Amino acid sequence: MSAGSTGRIDAFTDSAFAFAVTLLVIGGAGAPADFNGLRAALAEIPAFAFGFAVVVMFWFAHVRWRRLRGEGDMRSLLLTLLLVFLVLIYIQPLRAMAAATAIFATGQGGGFRGSLAGLFAVYGTGFVAMSLTTAALFADALRNPALDARGRAQAKGDIGVWLILAATGIVSILISMTRFGVFAAMVYSTLPLTIWLYSSRHDWTGGQAEE
Repeated sequence: MSAGSTGRIDAFTDSAFAFAVTLLVIGGAGAPADFNGLRAALAEIPAFAFGFAVVVMFWFAHVRWRRLRGEGDMRSLLLTLLLVFLVLIYIQPLRAMAAATAIFATGQGGGFRGSLAGLFAVYGTGFVAMSLTTAALFADALRNPALDARGRAQAKGDIGVWLILAATGIVSILISMTRFGVFAAMVYSTLPLTIWLYSSRHDWTGGQAEE
């Protein structure tokens, strides 16, 4: 795959993620018509911040992957397109999850009306699919013949991180199917600890001394 093609693919991917962010924008239904409307729109800030952080997390992973993979090939292209496809679908349950999280954490915003357990199951499915796709991207990066020991260690480390994210999503889905389903989202709060434990034990340098 040529450098020019790679640039166009990355530009398309960046645009798709940017479009996903616009779907999360505060007051997406239009400009507030009065002060009450403005206050309601501002109450959605926590939900927007949550959704924005999640989208940026996946986007940044793709940027990091590209640095490790280089130009890539057809497999790289297909995995990238799959990630784009998933994020454009995932944005809807993400919006709902963000609203539910914001109302729970701050008491502000519109919240989510309906089955929380069902919401957590749908959200978790999208989260797992995107996490596994991202892990597959970093596995694809290991096919780069120009990757040095440090780069290979970083790719393997990122595979582990995204598999932890996927496993956490799977656990959340399973809990959502039980009578404790409304607590399924709490599983994601374990991620800072599990990722820190994994990252602190993984050799990110590939045995090379830090410069």
